[in-house]
Amino acid sequence: MTYLAAAMIGVWLLVTLYLVYVGQRQRALEEELRMLEERLAEGRRNAPSA
Repeated sequence: MTYLAAAMIGVWLLVTLYLVYVGQRQRALEEELRMLEERLAEGRRNAPSA
């Protein structure tokens, strides 16, 4: 029974670490997307009119 408890703790620890990693990566991607959207909007403002 002790091994089962240790295994469950290990699994939950891995799941928690994975969720933290995914959350950090998502925030980084959202920041990069925001930056790219700003650059795109700036490029459209500075583009010569046809």
